[in-house]
Amino acid sequence: MGKTSLITRFITNTFNIDTKPTMGAAIHVKYIERDSKTILLQIWDFGGEDKYRFLLPSYAYGTFGAIFMYDITKIETLANFREWISVFKSGLKTDNNEIPILLVGGKLDLESNRNCSENDINSLLNTGLFFDKIECSSMTNKNINKVFVLMLDKVIKLQERI
Repeated sequence: MGKTSLITRFITNTFNIDTKPTMGAAIHVKYIERDSKTILLQIWDFGGEDKYRFLLPSYAYGTFGAIFMYDITKIETLANFREWISVFKSGLKTDNNEIPILLVGGKLDLESNRNCSENDINSLLNTGLFFDKIECSSMTNKNINKVFVLMLDKVIKLQERI
């Protein structure tokens, strides 16, 4: 669905057409400047295959935010979000269950092959599972930084309330 490509584009500003699926989980780190502060982002790239689902709760512990991706060209990638989010939330710290989750559509460069309608996406957004949605293209670099800025701004806002 493009999770690894999204992270690679954000971290290194490169795109590899032959990106392999993530086996288990991978950790990436990036420092960014935000509001005159240097922030260290630790980004976990979690394999989206069902066989890795049992690992997700242990990786969720201590999380401040999450990005769940779908492929705009494959309607079936919208199908199991409730299950995956339930599994994800089962691993969260009990005192930190209000984790912002961003819905991100990948492969925006393939707009002509879109198979997920605005209605499909909005009905998922209206479940209340996600605080917002955005679509991007790792290939063209469209909205890549916006994905992480949107997430980071939400996390910062929630942390300021604590």
